[in-house]
Amino acid sequence: MLTEQPRKKKIEGLDGLRAIAIIAVILYHMFPFQVKGGFLGVSLFFVLSGYLIAISTESSRRAHKYRIMDFYKKRIKRIYPSVIACVFITVGFFYVFSPQTIKGILAEVISILCGVNNWWQISQNSTYFTKIANASPFTHVWSLSLELQFYLIWPLIYFWYLVLSRVASKRKKFSYKGFGFLAIFSVISILLMVILFRPGEDATRVYYGTDTRAFALLFGVLLGMVYMKQDIWEKIITSIRKSSSIILAFLTVGVLASFLFMDGQSTFTYWGGMQLVTIAFGIIIVIVSDDRLLVGEWLSLKPIAWIGERSYEMYLWMYPVIFLFNIKKWTRLPISWLIQFIVIILLAAWLHTFTQWLAKGKYSFSGGGLPMKIKKISFAGVTLILAIVCVLGGCATLTSGKKNSDSKQLEAELEENAKHLEEEKNEEPENTEVASSEAVTAETEETTETGETTEAAIEEKADPLESVTCVGDSVMLGAAPAIEEALPDDGVVDAKESRQVVKALEILEGLEADGKLGSTVVIALGTNGPFTAERGQELIDYLGKDRKIFWVNVYGANLQWEDQSNEAIDEVVASNDNVSLIDWNKAAQGNSEWFYQDGIHLKPEGQKAYADVIVNAIKAAAE
Repeated sequence: MLTEQPRKKKIEGLDGLRAIAIIAVILYHMFPFQVKGGFLGVSLFFVLSGYLIAISTESSRRAHKYRIMDFYKKRIKRIYPSVIACVFITVGFFYVFSPQTIKGILAEVISILCGVNNWWQISQNSTYFTKIANASPFTHVWSLSLELQFYLIWPLIYFWYLVLSRVASKRKKFSYKGFGFLAIFSVISILLMVILFRPGEDATRVYYGTDTRAFALLFGVLLGMVYMKQDIWEKIITSIRKSSSIILAFLTVGVLASFLFMDGQSTFTYWGGMQLVTIAFGIIIVIVSDDRLLVGEWLSLKPIAWIGERSYEMYLWMYPVIFLFNIKKWTRLPISWLIQFIVIILLAAWLHTFTQWLAKGKYSFSGGGLPMKIKKISFAGVTLILAIVCVLGGCATLTSGKKNSDSKQLEAELEENAKHLEEEKNEEPENTEVASSEAVTAETEETTETGETTEAAIEEKADPLESVTCVGDSVMLGAAPAIEEALPDDGVVDAKESRQVVKALEILEGLEADGKLGSTVVIALGTNGPFTAERGQELIDYLGKDRKIFWVNVYGANLQWEDQSNEAIDEVVASNDNVSLIDWNKAAQGNSEWFYQDGIHLKPEGQKAYADVIVNAIKAAAE
């Protein structure tokens, strides 16, 4: 029979891995183009959570201390004080700095406190409008809700593991069926991600779903249970110890490459990439957990361990801070990223100390004398201020009213316009090339006969609005009737909700195949997410240098990636002589009456202004 010996309480290096995970996630949100795969840090958190919960539970059982209610109490004490403080302080800050953002926040706060925020977000993002309009400082809390759901069912999972492993009875030998049970459900979760993901479609359901993301937690649990079977663990460690340095180096390079290059929108990420990286995380955890190697000691160095110990608090604070800086456009400040990181660190340090004080009734400051007194006074002062903000946030949450009260009107308008454009698209197209060729021939014959060109022909040739194709997202979709009215009959408007730059090349190819890609092209994309100048340049290269191209930049009162999208647009415009900027951002400033409540989509007056800005820019470029 395999032994069930007690294992040491603390495994060196795991705090260091937590530090790596939180830094990756923060960098991803601060630099989404430079650290494309930083979101994978969440998967590392999941594997670590499963690993440690398995070790902790199994250790408690062996010490005859495992009680289900004690398990739940520990989880609640660890998670909820920090969440409650962070949520209501955040709402309080946004009530002061951006009250529009927290309008109707009550339902979201309830979903967070009830541990169902990931499914709430899935339901809210079921339509394009709600996805954009419900942009929130709590978007990142989906992962915490997923873990809470896992903790809720963990005693049941653990019970069946024990039954199948036959460790509940001393008369029966250990069976590997328990490991197989965990492995099977992990594989089922992986298959669900593969099956439910649809290339080119919104990945919200797959990315946030408990069923599709549970494989990382279950894989961590499997590793934790193996760790607790000392004989099995020793065999694994012995087999890899000699080559552990090479394995670790190889996996480290692979993980770093994934952090930098794995795109959250790519098919590979969901059809194998995320799963492979999760396995890599697991192997790294195995190597770090071997106390005979030095990796755990290196990752336990004080600065790294300090961050790791506060990684949970940093995770809670990071997105509210980054979100606030983005919507207030404070990212334009010099070294904004460093300021944000410092604010996150300070808030996390305070919250970590505050929750320890609540749990233990004492501070966790080191040292003595005057420095200690200064620390205590500072902590007390900050706590008092944040307590006031927390109360303000609680009141603001209860009185936040309804979110996006005009959403139904906007959705109906966009639906009607989309139907109209689809009907136009399906109409039998005129043979514009033949008609144009006949007109040119007739004009040439007339010129030959008379020896001169009529004034009307010159004027028709010079019309800059002739043969204009507009490609855009829902902002253009809302203004489509006004744009069509301002353009000649041969003008084409192709706009759709949720459209991003990544899909634009396919749209342009389709328009050209249908003979609807004019000599002048207006692109209005960037509202639905940031993009790189390289991605934008692909569109320009496809359209070619013989076309006149205009790119409408982005405006949104609370659109967090406005600057990122507009910087990419500016770079594309500056790099191409045949591309001009249509500065909708400048025109929209100070005209809040043009917009619906989300500060992005346009009311009738704004639609007319949007169409005028486009038409006037095309005319001005031709003068």
